[in-house]
Amino acid sequence: MKSRVAILTGGVLLGMGVALLVSKPVEAGYSITCWTRSNAVSYSYTALHEGYEWGGGWWTDNNYDDTPSCPTDGGSGCEGPDCSGLVFKSWAMVNSWGSTGKYYWYAGDNVHGPYSSTSFRDGCGGACYDVCTRPCGSGSYSLTIPMDAFAKSGHIGLIWSEGSDGYDDILEAHSNNAGVILSERSYRLSSSYDGVRRKNWSTSC
Repeated sequence: MKSRVAILTGGVLLGMGVALLVSKPVEAGYSITCWTRSNAVSYSYTALHEGYEWGGGWWTDNNYDDTPSCPTDGGSGCEGPDCSGLVFKSWAMVNSWGSTGKYYWYAGDNVHGPYSSTSFRDGCGGACYDVCTRPCGSGSYSLTIPMDAFAKSGHIGLIWSEGSDGYDDILEAHSNNAGVILSERSYRLSSSYDGVRRKNWSTSC
């Protein structure tokens, strides 16, 4: 009898653990007055190799997807940001349309923010702006800085490091299969992407 009770109790506790893993707090974090590009580089790197979830916003910083069996897409609470959620949190944006304030989100906070990739491209209601427009071109390196982003309708990726000849290393929440990756991309050569920048970066903290 004891062994059955132990197995049943263990199963209940395991189920509770899985439920807690998937059901992350919707919002936490705290308001901040300073957020630099260096802060954003360090923060965004914690998402590398984590999962991807359309409409999602949380990750665990352990280099793999903790909820690989979750339903595909749909903001179901599975681990991983989508592309715009990753930029929103990495840029320490406030969860209010058009706000240029700063807010620190823990990696585990399941918050996506009010912006799609298209709204990033189109100015975030005044919280971001274009630094170059479609196509930015291979001569646009003087206009962009690491932690700016390239955005189109349907996708956005952060400039991790600038390259040459129209190529850059881009940190992006890519897809369910790939998760969050760092790859060389030619987004600045594409007629679909604008280069965008957050308003109100801090220069030092």
